[in-house]
Amino acid sequence: TVLYVRHASRPTRYFGTTATVTKFDFPRIRNEVINRWMQEQASLENSGSKRVAMYYNCTYNDSHRLYAKDNADWHWLDRELSSNVAGETGAVAIYDGALAAMSLRSYPEEARSFALEHRSAEASHLQLLEYVVPANKHTRLLPMWKAAGFVLGFVPTFFGGQRSLFLTVEAVETFVEEHYQSQIGPLIEQGGCDELVKLLQQCCEDEVHHKEDARRRLLGDTDEISNLEDKDVSLGFRNQPISHRIWAKIVRIGSELAADVARRI
Repeated sequence: TVLYVRHASRPTRYFGTTATVTKFDFPRIRNEVINRWMQEQASLENSGSKRVAMYYNCTYNDSHRLYAKDNADWHWLDRELSSNVAGETGAVAIYDGALAAMSLRSYPEEARSFALEHRSAEASHLQLLEYVVPANKHTRLLPMWKAAGFVLGFVPTFFGGQRSLFLTVEAVETFVEEHYQSQIGPLIEQGGCDELVKLLQQCCEDEVHHKEDARRRLLGDTDEISNLEDKDVSLGFRNQPISHRIWAKIVRIGSELAADVARRI
């Protein structure tokens, strides 16, 4: 099964609606994940020689069957992928909440097009991850993530307008970029998950685009600032009112705590 996914491109200076196409080999990604899980199972501290031999000599079908069991152990990669599913679920809900707020009041078209464009990308990310991560490896708190994401999108947008939406998205995506990078680095170093890394890198690149797009819109007219150096954009953001920076900090901390919970439950 090969899935072609359209995603926003990220030219150096302009963030438009152009798109590129990336191809992912999902059977290969699943095999990479399951092979990593089998290695972790065989290397558990309490593994005897028979257990080690069992996992290293499993057939293809047996390994997939063991991994799919509801009581299958969770290892580092399982926990990280669970947090990714939760995060992308929450991200879609953030834009759903923002769009719901926009349906109740008059907002500039810029805000609506921003929410629709980025929601589409987040929905694609969620679809990608659902192809990779079986249901038994999803956090049991997904309904809570949907509700929390909706509120996080609705409340700032309804009461603070589009600037509050841009600020919230910038804060969330700042955390998400770091979150993906914390997975990509170890996976590259350890090897054996090249196709999974490719998928995570693509998701991360899109999240960086979302962050920088929100940041530039927050600072002002995107047409006027599109030629600014990245360092100037970052400096301008740091000069925002203290209330903005406090809210951004709260959102980032909340996102970090939510991701940690999704790894455990």
